[in-house]
Amino acid sequence: MVPIEPEYSAHNMEEEPWRIARLIRTDGRVRELLRILTAEVQDGEGSLGERIWTRHVRRLHDDRGRLCAHVTAPLGSSGWLPVLALALARAWDGEDEAEVDFIVEGETIPWPLDSILIEP
Repeated sequence: MVPIEPEYSAHNMEEEPWRIARLIRTDGRVRELLRILTAEVQDGEGSLGERIWTRHVRRLHDDRGRLCAHVTAPLGSSGWLPVLALALARAWDGEDEAEVDFIVEGETIPWPLDSILIEP
């Protein structure tokens, strides 16, 4: 398993520390889903999807039930973004929450999940 993890933050996390715990659970669920969906990398350090997740997802922020994933600009323009978005949406749904936004480096407006998953 790749040991890199995103930074975790939450609205009002001092009074509601459980929000950070659920971000950590969500991160673990995403990694599990990506291990199921993508092939193992050559050096045995997790799956390809997990490696992309750990290198390009910088922060997970719980904003009162809305999950904001801060990601790199290269991921924002990559075909991997919808794959990671689906895995993250499924993992977050496991916490009985459904709203997910992506904050891509260099962009001024968050990208809602629906805008990433629109079929051509």
